[in-house]
Amino acid sequence: MKTRPPTSVVGGRSAGRKGMPRVLAVLSTVAILAYLLPLHPVEAEIVPAKELNALLGDLNSSDPVVVAKAVNEIKSQRAKQAIPALVRVVQHPDEIVRLTVIEALSDFGPDAAPAVPALTAALKDKDPMIREAAALALRSMGKQSAPAVPALVSALGDESKPVRDAVILALANIGEASVQDLIKGLESQDETVRTPAATALGRIGAPAVPALVAVLKKGDPRSAKAAAKALSEVGTPAVAPLIELLTTAKAETSKLAGETLAAIGAAAVPALVDALRKGKQP
Repeated sequence: MKTRPPTSVVGGRSAGRKGMPRVLAVLSTVAILAYLLPLHPVEAEIVPAKELNALLGDLNSSDPVVVAKAVNEIKSQRAKQAIPALVRVVQHPDEIVRLTVIEALSDFGPDAAPAVPALTAALKDKDPMIREAAALALRSMGKQSAPAVPALVSALGDESKPVRDAVILALANIGEASVQDLIKGLESQDETVRTPAATALGRIGAPAVPALVAVLKKGDPRSAKAAAKALSEVGTPAVAPLIELLTTAKAETSKLAGETLAAIGAAAVPALVDALRKGKQP
């Protein structure tokens, strides 16, 4: 006796060719219900963003959590008009709030220039993370942070390396306005100040070259060595003045200039060749 192959059943009928329309109808109904019905019994309610006036009010809360949330919301809304209110929060007694508001101000870049005095004061905060954040915020404001340069140069001697690194970035981004104060740092008797000062000057580049060459000419062993390091990092813009020193400076300075040219490497070769052709004796 022959047996027939099993057939699937939908609604008690064979799902053969004749049953296909009903199968499709059932599947369509299921798909529509899945689309219309929520996946979970209760969906999270979508909370609208607070209006700025309410957020500004929250900044005065005695609850640090409320203040931090308000700061983050203002940051996400890019509400520049709230910057003066945020500046006042930089002195908040809670460390998390201070860090949160400084990072928020950093996101506003040069628009947050009114915060420069408060951020300058924050460079002396007891928490190294806050000092680092303050330096990075000053960096984000570029030339607008020029009034903070003396405090930043002092902070080059910070006990925390991440803070020192952030200060170097800030001074380099401020640029030419940092040069003279950095030269004072370069002449410091403290090596932990001289070395980062040289790094910052090297990153500033061409605008720092005349002041660095002047330090070389003075001949002080400590500051001259630091200046040479900075000039080697400057690279090509420093080549011509260094070649000049080879033939006009005292023996020690001339030797240091030659060593700096060697450290610059290939970028110095064309100018050296040109100097030889013109009769100079490097």
